[in-house]
Formats: sequence, structure tokens, C-alpha cells
Amino acid sequence: MTRVWPSREEWAAAAERSVRTACMPLERVPEGAEHYLTADEVAEMDRLHVSLSASVRTPLTAEIKRLQRQLPWPPPAKPLDRSRWHDGLTADQQAAWQRLCELRNARLDVGRRAKGQTDQLIGWVRFPLEHSVLSADVAPLVPDAEALARLAELEAKYGRLREQAAQDALDAAIARTVAERNSDEGWARELERRARIDGGPVVYAHPTPTEINEGDPR
Repeated sequence: MTRVWPSREEWAAAAERSVRTACMPLERVPEGAEHYLTADEVAEMDRLHVSLSASVRTPLTAEIKRLQRQLPWPPPAKPLDRSRWHDGLTADQQAAWQRLCELRNARLDVGRRAKGQTDQLIGWVRFPLEHSVLSADVAPLVPDAEALARLAELEAKYGRLREQAAQDALDAAIARTVAERNSDEGWARELERRARIDGGPVVYAHPTPTEINEGDPR
């Protein structure tokens, strides 16, 4: 079967769409905060994550224990027994259990940050900090609201600058591709590419015995 290629006009008109669908805008730029903030700001952000995470661990643990006391404890270890245990809780107890699970997950991440493992914060724009000291689950328990506000300010600046860099990179890629597809040189390279594809080896797919049997009407 002969492959049907887009015309030159169709190929040129699809330039912007081809760039936009190639990847997400943020994938066009590096993730590290060091690419967008000053060295002093990066150091300050890391220090705040460490200090705030350390300071919130005690009130976070106290809140977890308070929620435990509202429940028949401990919950069963086996999944089926645990499901039955959960079904037997009152609505208030189920809400307490949900909150407890959220805070225990948060405590794991807060613990890493309190130990200085802030290099794992790099992907926060792509993966929101659901369990960090900035999260809605944990922030109310942080004793230093002023420091927390400063950390949020730095994170927001990082996000704005990275998103702007991603938009600039996307705009530049679109401009390059549009210019390429509207030039005679670009069209010549596209024709060469199509010729290589059309002239490539033909690959035949042989059905397996299972596929043959599945198609047998008997």
C-alpha cells in the first residue's frame, strides 16, 4: 500500500501543532532551582525546608497520636480484616482515619527533608509537594508561620521563573519549526526523510498459531 504524505502546505501548516504535541512545555527546560534562583536563594530554600521540617515533626506526631486515640487501635494487619474494621467505624472515625493516613504519609516526607534530603525537592513543579511543609495537611502545624511564608515565596518565584523559561523555550521552538517548514531547504530535507522511509525494508508480520486458531471458525 502506498503511503500518503501531507502536501507541502499541510506539512507547513502543522508546524506549531507538531511542536506543542512533542512534549510538555516544562520538559523543555531543566528542573533544578539553581537554574532559576540565585545561589543565596537556593541555599535559603534548602535551609528553610530542613529547619521547618524538623520543627513540625513534634506537633505532627502529637496530632497523629491524638487521631489514633479516636479509633479502635490497632487496625488489623490483613487487608480483608482491615476493610471490615474500617466499615465498622463511625463517620467521624472514618474521617479521623483518613486524616491520620494523610499525616503519616506527610511525616515520611517531612522526615526526609528534616535530614537535609532537599535534592528530592527538584521535581515539585511537576509533582506537587503534597506532603511537604507547604502542604495544606502539614502547614497548619508549622510553628514558624513567617519562615513558612518565606519558603512559599521562594518556591513560588522558582515556579514562575521555570514556567516562563518553559514558555520562552516553546515559543522559540515553534518559531524555528515554522521557519524550517516554510523554507525550501526544510521542504527538501522533509522530502529526503520521506524517501528514506518509503525506501526502507518491508516488514511482514506472521501470525502465531494462537492467532490462527482464534480466527478458525470451527
